[in-house]
Amino acid sequence: MSDFQPDDDRYVGRQVRTIRARRGISQQVLADRAGLSRGAVAKYENGERPIDSRRTLLVLASALGVTIGDLTGHPEQEKLDPVAAGFHAAVPDIETALWTHGDLTENRRPRTLNALTTAAREANRLRADCDYATLGPLLAPMLVDGYRWVREKPSDEQAWDVFGNVAYGVASALKARGYPALAWTAAAEAQRAAQHTGSPAAAAGSAFYRSQILLTRPDALPAALREAEDTADRLAADVRTVGDVEVTGMLRLQASLVTAALGGDPEPHLAEAAEQAGRLAEAAPSTSLARNESFRPPNITLWRMSAAMERREPGQVLALAPTLSPEHLPNQNRRAQYFVEVGRAHAMQRNHRDSLYALLRAEHAAPQHVRNMVHVRELVGHMMRTARRELTTGDLGRLAQRVGVVPT
Repeated sequence: MSDFQPDDDRYVGRQVRTIRARRGISQQVLADRAGLSRGAVAKYENGERPIDSRRTLLVLASALGVTIGDLTGHPEQEKLDPVAAGFHAAVPDIETALWTHGDLTENRRPRTLNALTTAAREANRLRADCDYATLGPLLAPMLVDGYRWVREKPSDEQAWDVFGNVAYGVASALKARGYPALAWTAAAEAQRAAQHTGSPAAAAGSAFYRSQILLTRPDALPAALREAEDTADRLAADVRTVGDVEVTGMLRLQASLVTAALGGDPEPHLAEAAEQAGRLAEAAPSTSLARNESFRPPNITLWRMSAAMERREPGQVLALAPTLSPEHLPNQNRRAQYFVEVGRAHAMQRNHRDSLYALLRAEHAAPQHVRNMVHVRELVGHMMRTARRELTTGDLGRLAQRVGVVPT
């Protein structure tokens, strides 16, 4: 049974206090288990300090013996957002398609491979722009069509390539919407497709999302790092095409973020990613649908900002921010992430007004994504408790309602 209980004035520290009390342990015991000071635990629990880093969230969840979802309420709270209802309503059909490998009783003829390729590209665009409400209902029919094609043409490399791209996109969307177990199943299907095509990009894409899912689990960070590092190293000799460079490069960026979450130095992985981006101009054209066109120098700078934020280095984030124009980032997801990192950095320096402005710009870029982010909810809730009244009764108060930290 989950320890999550709904709460009108919800913040992660309050849930930490509730679960700690149920476990019958003191703040000092929790602090010792988590490697924190008792004073820090007290401030988290009282709402005096936001839990604004992945590393802190992970160590507290591990020390309490719960999942991150038990502390944050995700995905339960996000499912209450009417804007997200379209995606969540589609999940049972996605689940059935994955469980049955598309072997359903419906009589609809599958679309052609070319039509499915076009649909997969459109789904990738919707996912990159965080339009999950539109994306959700498209996913199960695409999966069913993909499964039918690989059953009917088990030796057809194009069929497996298209199916793998669909499964990769499904894994990404499910992970983003709070369904990690189902996302893992979809990532495994993408990996199965990659084994049929032999595409390094497809294999890297599946490993990327397995590592991202592991990154959300207490005590699984070493496994998340191995998944990213080992796969990138194993595939390095076979990288030839633009897609191979892009997706294996994203594995290097993922390794940098996990390393930072573990308290290590992410720079070697970031430097490898930058070196790999330099190979794009000479790489052969892609023959596979497996791509990640966001892997370009601007996105590497953004991941550098995220790694600095994981290491609680707000000054480094704010020093990097002016070197990167959000317009140079490839999609709404990445632009929103830029403003979220700037907002988090300003909040860490107690500059609430600039933090609010950055978070509002992030929300404008990708509302469905940003309103669902744990860090955003935690920061907005903290600012509602501590910021000046003129902020809490204006834009901040309205943002707090939209992200669900206070009742509407």
